[in-house]
Amino acid sequence: MLNPFIEFDEDNKKELAKQNKPPTPSSAPITQTVASGDENARHPLITGSDSNVKNIDVSQIPAYSPAGTIAEPLPEHKQYFERLIDEANRTNPFFQGADFKEFVDTKIDIDDITDENIKYTTAFNVLKSTGLTKEKLLSTGQEYLNVIGRDLNAFQSAYVQQYRKELGQKELLVQKKAEELQLLTQKMTALKNDINQLTQDINLTKEKLNTTKNSFLLAGEKKQKEIQTELQKIARFFE
Repeated sequence: MLNPFIEFDEDNKKELAKQNKPPTPSSAPITQTVASGDENARHPLITGSDSNVKNIDVSQIPAYSPAGTIAEPLPEHKQYFERLIDEANRTNPFFQGADFKEFVDTKIDIDDITDENIKYTTAFNVLKSTGLTKEKLLSTGQEYLNVIGRDLNAFQSAYVQQYRKELGQKELLVQKKAEELQLLTQKMTALKNDINQLTQDINLTKEKLNTTKNSFLLAGEKKQKEIQTELQKIARFFE
């Protein structure tokens, strides 16, 4: 959908003002918001309740920008919003007769006109005889925005609910396991510290014990050698 509009000349403005005004849109403009995840939220792409979208395949890998964000939506999702607009145009009484959608379709049909001002004016003049006015063009265009906005909000609410249902418990379990791992890591760190401290104590004690043992054995061996030396001298001097 395109949103730029041309300014008509004074004669066209006067002629348009004489025509009947279209009804007011059913709701104020709706902007995309962060949904709260209402447990009763429904959306055909989430619940698969709409036969028009139940066969949509989102297994394709979308194109990503260098920054890592999606550069282009999947073709299935583009098609979904085209169907959404088509259905609103067909079933909503507000869109009866020529409106914004027919204007855009007509403009596309004369796409070979390169001058944008002439293209918009020509498309409008083609539909003016069917009752299309600038006011209706703008109001129906805004209401199509509302249709998309309501659908986006419904999708977000249903998505949050689906996310909580399918991933909420698993994420809580991951969090629990992460906390358990943290406790185990802390316990492992404490055990390593205990092992290091005990190892130091063992090495110090072992060193002391070995020093005592080696010193004692050395002293005994030296004393034995002293006695053996004396015995050898006595045996030599008192033959």
